[in-house]
Amino acid sequence: MTSIGANQAEFRLLGYSRSQYVGHNVAEFHVNPEVIAGMLSRLKNGKEVRGCAAPLRCRNGDIRIVEISASVYRENGRFVHVRSVSVDITQRTIEAAAQKRLASIIDSSTDAVLSKDLNGTILSWNRGAEKIFGYTADEVIGKHISILAAPDRIDEFPDILGRIRRGEVVEHYETRRRTKDGRIRRISLTVSPIRDAGGTIVGASKVARDITDQSELAQLQERLGAIVESSDDAILSKDLDGIIQSWNAGAQRLFGYTAEEIIGKPVSILAAPGHVDEIPNILSRIKRGERIDHFQTKRQAKDGRILTISLTVSPVRNADGIIIGASKVARDVTEREEQEAAIRRANDALTRANADLRHFAYSASHDLQEPLRMVSVYAELLRERFAGQLGEAGDQYLTWTLQGAVRMQKLLASLRNYTQVVTTGAEIEREADSNSILQECLVNLRDSITETGATITHTDLPPVRLHEFQLEQIFQNLIGNAIHYRGPDPVRIHIAAKQQGSDFLFSVSDNGIGIEPQFHETIFDLFQRLHTTAEYPGSGMGLAICRQIVERAGGRIWVESEHGTGSTFWFTIPIHKSRK
Repeated sequence: MTSIGANQAEFRLLGYSRSQYVGHNVAEFHVNPEVIAGMLSRLKNGKEVRGCAAPLRCRNGDIRIVEISASVYRENGRFVHVRSVSVDITQRTIEAAAQKRLASIIDSSTDAVLSKDLNGTILSWNRGAEKIFGYTADEVIGKHISILAAPDRIDEFPDILGRIRRGEVVEHYETRRRTKDGRIRRISLTVSPIRDAGGTIVGASKVARDITDQSELAQLQERLGAIVESSDDAILSKDLDGIIQSWNAGAQRLFGYTAEEIIGKPVSILAAPGHVDEIPNILSRIKRGERIDHFQTKRQAKDGRILTISLTVSPVRNADGIIIGASKVARDVTEREEQEAAIRRANDALTRANADLRHFAYSASHDLQEPLRMVSVYAELLRERFAGQLGEAGDQYLTWTLQGAVRMQKLLASLRNYTQVVTTGAEIEREADSNSILQECLVNLRDSITETGATITHTDLPPVRLHEFQLEQIFQNLIGNAIHYRGPDPVRIHIAAKQQGSDFLFSVSDNGIGIEPQFHETIFDLFQRLHTTAEYPGSGMGLAICRQIVERAGGRIWVESEHGTGSTFWFTIPIHKSRK
């Protein structure tokens, strides 16, 4: 279709002269061929074109958007020409597109964007507002803005509306708002006046950002900062070059440097002589993502003191997980190290003292045997030779002398046995045959067994990892006590053993006089006796010897008994690893 004429407004709009425009195909001026083709098609079919937006190319290359309305003019049913009216809608189109983009941005924003009139009635509501507050647009538009108020913040709304009416902008106002489900969220508000074409304020636009998580994180960071700052330990950070970035009060107390003095300095400033090479190694491990736990080393304070420090160093990562530095916690263990050294010295001294004491006890118990034997022998000779000649009192004195000597010999023998138990530390080469050792004990106790008519039974007993003389001491003391502390009934003693977990559990049961519960612990102490020597002679060391043997073997010993009902002594011996 060829242009046959146009008015001056058309020429001014597109920048063409009459000669440049008239006589040319109209399609030459259209940017979009499909649009002009569609209009021409309608016109050929006798239809009108109304309000069709079409982009036209100006002479200078600019594009103008026009709204075209056109119709066919006919005379006597014959086609004459097409009449067309074009209205420039470029600015309107640009504005509409901008509004559409703005609406899209607002609707896709994660912030709540809404508008309200000067009475506080909500007029618009985006998807961000729905996400934050829980209300849909249908639920909230037309409602008063106070629907979002937290209980303690409802008085804020009149003040904000008052400021809007005065033309003020409320920026980054932090407050609290309530969601549909009743949760209270921390919100940052920016509220601006909305003006009509005449500049009159008609409402307000509001952007609300949920800063609950951000606020909680800030509070957490404040708490952590307070914890770090109040810690007695030195807490500092450094970059991957070892340059100190932060320094707490604990670090100042420990090393003597203030934050101003040391931040920006290399951490090697703290290294004690002989420990400087540790720093590059620690930094290398940090760069590999390793954590250093409780590394004990030496560091030097500002005043030159050398401190013993326990270090824990961890990698610091940025938001992308990349290691950018290290955090370090340094604890002063100088005093603890000195205390541990003092304890070691004291333990060494105690060990030597105990060794000396055991040596003395063993030597004394051995060396006193001969003088006691002479006392016993000569006292016995005196009694045999002068019996009846010294009078009743003299005979009694000799008897008491002999009894005392015998008791002293037994006491010294027990003391020597006890010393052997606690000093034996040699590795046990083979297991002791419990059955054979029990038989040897019964032979040793034969006279007592025969004299009392005791009945002794036992189950098959397992071999155990003990010195043979130690196991013999246990059996002989426990069986001897069962015979010794017998009741009026014939003596019955039973020895048994079974596996219990990782131990062998032995028991020695009797029907003797029993032991009251309050004495179940004390009977295992040295020289503890529940009866006088006149009632039941003895040294009070047998059970103490048993406990020493059992506990040194890694087991335990205890008694179950009631007065008058007999006793059962239990003891455990760990099963050797070769049997597990």
